[in-house]
Parts: sequence; structure tokens; C-alpha cells
Amino acid sequence: MHKNTRNVIIHYNNLQILAISSRKLSIVPSLYDGEQDPGPKFFCSGVQALLKRLTRPDFAKVFRKRTNSNLPFLKTPKYKFLTNEELDAEISKANKTAAWLLQMPPVVKVHDPINEVFSKDPALVGYDSSKYVFTDITFGVPNEQRLIVERDPDGTLQSCDHDTRKRLNQGRKVKEPTMFSDEEKFHGLLEEEKYEFILDRACIQYEPNEPTYQKVTSITYQHVDLKTNFNMLRSTRHFGPMAFYLTWHQSMDNLMLELLQTGFVRETVLLMGLRQAIHEDIAFADELNELVPQILPTPVQLKKSENLSEEDINLDNKCIDCVVKYITKNSAMKSQQELALQGFREEYQQLVELSRGLRKAHGNV
Repeated sequence: MHKNTRNVIIHYNNLQILAISSRKLSIVPSLYDGEQDPGPKFFCSGVQALLKRLTRPDFAKVFRKRTNSNLPFLKTPKYKFLTNEELDAEISKANKTAAWLLQMPPVVKVHDPINEVFSKDPALVGYDSSKYVFTDITFGVPNEQRLIVERDPDGTLQSCDHDTRKRLNQGRKVKEPTMFSDEEKFHGLLEEEKYEFILDRACIQYEPNEPTYQKVTSITYQHVDLKTNFNMLRSTRHFGPMAFYLTWHQSMDNLMLELLQTGFVRETVLLMGLRQAIHEDIAFADELNELVPQILPTPVQLKKSENLSEEDINLDNKCIDCVVKYITKNSAMKSQQELALQGFREEYQQLVELSRGLRKAHGNV
């Protein structure tokens, strides 16, 4: 038996068995590299509205204090006395700032390889052993449109590949961060549940259409899903892309189970709406498409309701009916979701009785 820090090789009857360390998870990244481009679906206004609502924006988390090496100290909060008009203006300003902070990283297809050959000049063979790179330095030309070509030692003049273009256009560090290049450190960050840190750093280092970016985000999303740590990414700009990823790859049932267990039945229906928008495979699509627009204008629920109006009860009952149909016809986790829905129904019925009793006691039947 031979041991090292990463794995164990066991020799038994002339056979070698490789045992991966338990610290690592056998997560296979899934990239957006198929024939279908996720971009048009992701940028669709209806899908964007669903993703923003599923993010469940909470100002307490969006505007939380975060460490910043550029600031020697935290800013002192300011307190103001405001009129109603001034308060409305500040709330509107806060909403715009929150929307900017929660702007989601784009979801696009992995870029295709560049194989564009302009010419082959045999007369240049042997002229030099080095490769020559020529870059257009015209001011104002976007980096993705900038003409960059290379002349190989064999005389071939062709467009540069994506890695070469990135190095020449680089305004960031050329060296890949150790947290991404060292697999052990990357998995260590995952086990420490530093999801937001990983995803923020990936957005800085890579472009959304790079395979490495999609590999990092895919593994991170799957780790969140396996650990059911969805709440750690809620009210961040990464929750929407994660929900889209899980739905795109038909893996959103665990998220739906978590929503049922925590009592957010309306978001469960919105997640169904996201699946219908992407795959169009919901059996009761007409009923679902009619219900989703009724949910979107309602206030965002940050916690379980304590007092319900009759309008809330009617809307929630419609949502429950939709969940029942989904579990029966589309769910991959029927038993778990049925049990979670049963628990939600029992608790919700108690809340309904309490709300109606309070209204009756106050003469508001």
C-alpha cells in the first residue's frame, strides 16, 4: 500500500485499486457545450423575471458589511430624518442599487475553437524557430473584435486561439490563481463552503464562455446542490445562474424539495415555470403559465407568513394544486417531495385557521 496526500493505491493480487480521498467529491462538471445555446433562454425577459424573484432579494444580505482590503476601516452609518417623499426616494435608490449588485453573470455557450488559416507560405519554413504574433492596436476596438494573428515557423498565418488572445488582451493577472490551478485547494474551499468567494473570483479571472469558468461554476453549483446549501447563495448574484444551471440540466428537484421544506410554495411554482420556459415539458403548462403572472407581482417572502388574507390563501391553494400535479407527473423525487408537501400542508392549515380566527375576533370576517 502506498499513500500520499491525494489518494491511496492498494496492491492486491497483482491488481491496482485507486481509492480517491474522501475529501474529494466525484463531481463531473457539465458545460454549456452542446448544440443548444443557453443564451437566448437565459436572457429572455420572462426567464430573467423568474430568476430575479427566485433570488429572493434581502436587503439585509445584499447590503451587508463585507471585508475590503482597499478600505482601512468600515464606514460609519448615517442616520437621517426624512419626509415620506424623501423616504420613498431613498427606497427607490436602494432598490436600484440592489438590482445593480444582484446583476447576474451571463450564461452563454462555451466558445467554439478558432481554426482560421489565412495563408501558408513554404518559403518561410526555417526562417526562424520562433512564432510571430501580430496584434491590431487600433484605439477603441473591443478586445473580442481585435484582429490578432500568428505566423508559425512552418509559414502558416492563422488566427490566434482563445488562450493566446486572452494573454495579449489581458488586463488582469496572467497567472491562474492557485485556488483554481491546485485541485486540493479548490476542493478545500468547497468543503469550507466558500461558494460566493469562489464564484466571485471566477467572474474576475475568466470570461463566461471559457471552459474553465464553466467547469468551476458547474462543480460549485453541484456541490451546493449536494449539500443543500442553497440559502448560502440566496440574495447574491449567483443564485439565478445556479437555478438556471440546475434546471437546464434537469437537476432542480432538490432545490424544489428545499423550497417545500422551508414553506416557500410560491417559489416552487416559479421554479416549475422556469422549467417550462426552458424545456417546455410540464404536463399542465396552461394552468402553470396562468398562475406564474399572479405570483410575480406579490411581495417577496423573506420568511414564513404570520397572517394570511383570503387572497393569499386562494393563491397558495392554487400553488399547492400545481405542486401536487408536478410531483405526480414530472418529479424525480416523488416520495421526498410528497412528504415535504404533507408537512407544509399541515403547518399551513394551522396558519389559515389562526388567520381566520384573528379576523373573526376583530370583526373582519
